Amino acid sequence: MKVVWVTIGVLWAVLVLMSPAAAGEVYTWTDADGNIHITDRPPEERSQVDSVIRYSTPAETEVPPDPTTQPDSVAMQQAEQLKIQLTRLQERKAQLEKIIAANKTSIAEAEKDAAYYRKRSGSYGRRNVKSIERQLVVLNDNLTTYQTDLRYVEEDITEAQKGLETIELNRKRPFSETGPSTPAN
Repeated sequence: MKVVWVTIGVLWAVLVLMSPAAAGEVYTWTDADGNIHITDRPPEERSQVDSVIRYSTPAETEVPPDPTTQPDSVAMQQAEQLKIQLTRLQERKAQLEKIIAANKTSIAEAEKDAAYYRKRSGSYGRRNVKSIERQLVVLNDNLTTYQTDLRYVEEDITEAQKGLETIELNRKRPFSETGPSTPAN
């Protein structure tokens, strides 16, 4: 019977100590019959106390984070990531525009060269025209690829700018408007 009371007492003490709302002291004492008691109140006779455990909950010592600042910090991180992505996209756009301009110049020069060799007679002229026409096929294919890439980059830039605008609009609104809605009772 004594073991049961000790087990119950220890279990109760563990529950009291783990309880988030609990704070104070736990008293352990043995009564005249040899039963061990664990309570949050001292026994009537102080001489009977075997041990006193003082404790506090983490909630008493820690300051909870402000819930209104957390969404803002997440939004700031997202905004920073979008700004970095936007900068990279704009750099890629400028790079593609230079490549496209250079490719168009190369195409114009190749077409001019092909026109020159078409006017020449003989096998030399025909060979050069065929060679230049093959180069033109490659240059035109590359131009198409670069122009397609440029369209995708421009779409990504637009998307990143919209994302930044959305974050800014949400930051200007009070948290209750941007946070999850709570059902009315």
